[in-house]
This record gives sequence, structure tokens and C-alpha cells, in this order.
Amino acid sequence: MYIVSSDGHPIDSQHVATATNVDKLIAMLQRTVDRLKLKAGKPLVTPAKQASAPEAGADDLVLHLIARNVRRQGDQDVPHRPKLGETRSGNWGAYPAEDWIVLKKEESKKLLPVSAAKPGGTWEPDPETAARLLKYFYPSTENNDLRTNRIDRQTLRATVLSVKDGVVRARLDGFLKMKHPFYHKDDGNFVEAPLVGLIEFDAKHSRIRSFQLATDGATYGRMTFGVVVASQK
Repeated sequence: MYIVSSDGHPIDSQHVATATNVDKLIAMLQRTVDRLKLKAGKPLVTPAKQASAPEAGADDLVLHLIARNVRRQGDQDVPHRPKLGETRSGNWGAYPAEDWIVLKKEESKKLLPVSAAKPGGTWEPDPETAARLLKYFYPSTENNDLRTNRIDRQTLRATVLSVKDGVVRARLDGFLKMKHPFYHKDDGNFVEAPLVGLIEFDAKHSRIRSFQLATDGATYGRMTFGVVVASQK
């Protein structure tokens, strides 16, 4: 962790493992305040979104994904919430992580059935296209190289709930088991995640109107986490 001057030169630093100790981090910050004789003022940078939707065509399916660590309480996944000023409150899963996935129309069509959909009918979305989404289904780790992910088991089935005015609404159910190293080296960590979701599409034009997919009781080693991916209008 570095403190730098406005011209980019380092002023002070701490190893990240040291900076996680609140007392030591505050001591470094106070040392800098005293050294530079700083006074309180307004933030130099206005808080803003850290991840914005990418540019996409009108027919593209734009998906926003959020992943975060959770604690299982009863039958619900409750987000881990860090406490400001408390040592060991923050860790890799203390805050949500997010990403964006864009599928061209021809790609997103592969998630739809090849024949007419009827209530109660089922189909399996194209596994290769589904895998493009599922490779993002892991908690916050130091490793974000998707090439190191290996899907060992993947299922996804859609069941038609209703067909009305040419709009098909279906439930998604599945399961994912994926090898994902925490660091950039092999380890014994696996993602195991039951999946549930909804898809709604215009059958005549083969256009997805809404897509949502989430984990339900997902685990990663000894951790529990949750992922939600949803289409953006």
C-alpha cells in the first residue's frame, strides 16, 4: 500500500498484510498528515462508479455480474459486511466484485430452444455459450485469469413456465463445478454452485428480453459466496 504525492512520488508505504491492521494503517496515515501539515478538505476526486456498462449494439445482450462472499443464515445467503475501523473485518470477500459480459445476438440466440416452446417443455441452452458466463462464477480472489478456470461439471436446463403473446418465460436450473485457483498457481479450491434463474424471450424474433441467473448456496473451498448475473435494458 502506497501513499504518493500529487506528482506521483512515493511518500510512505506498508505491506498489505501490515496495512490490514487498523492501528498500523492509521499510524501511517497520521504520520503523513503530520509530516505534510495537512488540513481537512473536500475530496479531490468525486466518488463515482468503478465499472460502467460497455458499449454494445442494440441487439447485443449486455449482462452485469456481481459476486461477493456471503454467510448462510437459515435458508438465506447474507452478504459479508466489513466494519470500518475493525482489524480483520476486511478481506478478499469483504466487498462485491463486478464484471460485464456482452453476447452478440447470434451468440445469445444459442441460449434459446431450437424448436417452438410450449408450457412445461424443456431445453438445454448451448453449453459452450453458457460456459462463457459460468467461467465468471467465482468469489473475489487474487486470480482473475479465466484461462486458469476448468469446468469439470456443468448442467443448465430451461423449463417453460408460460407462453403469452409470443413471449416465452422459462425457469433455469443447473449446477457448476469448476476448478479456480485462488492465486496464480494450482491449488485444491473448487467452485460448487447450484444455479437458478429466469429467461424471457420474444419467440418470433429470437430475442432475449430478460436474463437472470444466480447461485444458491455456492461454496468455494471453505467459503460460501453468491453470484448474480442479470441483463441490462
